[in-house]
Amino acid sequence: MMSKAESVSPKAAASAVAGAGFALVAAALMAAQDPLSGPAAKALSVAQFVLLTQAALLLATPLLLLRPEPRRDFVAILSSAKSRWRLAALTALGLIGLGLYNVGLSGAHPVVITAILNLSPFWAAMAARVVLGKRTPVGVFVFVAALAGAFAGSLLVAWSQSDASSGVAGLLKGTWYFAIPVPLFTALSATLVGFWFKDYHQGAAVAAALFVPPLVVIPACAAYLALSGQGFAFDPLPAAMLVAGTIIAAALGRFMYQLALQATKGDNGFVTMFFLLCPALSGLYSWALSPFVKSLSFGPNALYFLGLAVTGFSLVLFLQRARAKTATK
Repeated sequence: MMSKAESVSPKAAASAVAGAGFALVAAALMAAQDPLSGPAAKALSVAQFVLLTQAALLLATPLLLLRPEPRRDFVAILSSAKSRWRLAALTALGLIGLGLYNVGLSGAHPVVITAILNLSPFWAAMAARVVLGKRTPVGVFVFVAALAGAFAGSLLVAWSQSDASSGVAGLLKGTWYFAIPVPLFTALSATLVGFWFKDYHQGAAVAAALFVPPLVVIPACAAYLALSGQGFAFDPLPAAMLVAGTIIAAALGRFMYQLALQATKGDNGFVTMFFLLCPALSGLYSWALSPFVKSLSFGPNALYFLGLAVTGFSLVLFLQRARAKTATK
């Protein structure tokens, strides 16, 4: 007769594979945001950019509520006083993170910001540990080694597209330190959505988390645009690309992110490790779109492919180790 430990192990290994699959799809979707949103960041004011982003999140909400079950749970979440307070907390986390990201990016080299954001697996593992008591399935040594390899690879990808002639001292000038807590806010938000709304359909939980912030941000941005005289005239192509990128990345990508967390029972450190592919994937998207959008430029070179290879190799070893360890539990 098969023991209980032996009967559980194939399921645990399958959960790791399923979580990795969902995480890879989420990374592919999230990576579309930078190339699709980049032209809008140059063509629109900050208030216009934020207004369109939040409007896109409202447009994306129905896509997550096509089936009766998520629609029912969506209404239940919004009808619960406890859930409304939780959504308010998630909104605050998101707005603080967005504000710090904008301030950090405004006066810092993009390579430094990429490096900071690529530390998200570390912060995600900490969030999962504190909120859920979740240990990484591969052990501390393997986790740190895989993170270091994938981090180095993604940093090489960012470096391959930048002018780093100013050296390390030049790169560390500016407001980069404001971006340090941003990955923590993002990871904590995703962990809390999975923990607070674990009894609801994931589509409903993500839809509710996307639906509430625009209710606050859109009126504030609209009032600012009206009072400042900036108006609501948008360049059609960048605006359309921004809306599409937000729906693909922030809505559909976020949904796949939560499915990955569900499959791995909240192992955020494991899931976000695969997001280190985002810089390489964003580069490929930019390369594909550059013939049609002049403001996008990307040149695949030897450094880019080296970074992609290092990142991919680290993630493959990480997944193999996770499968091997869960199969022995």
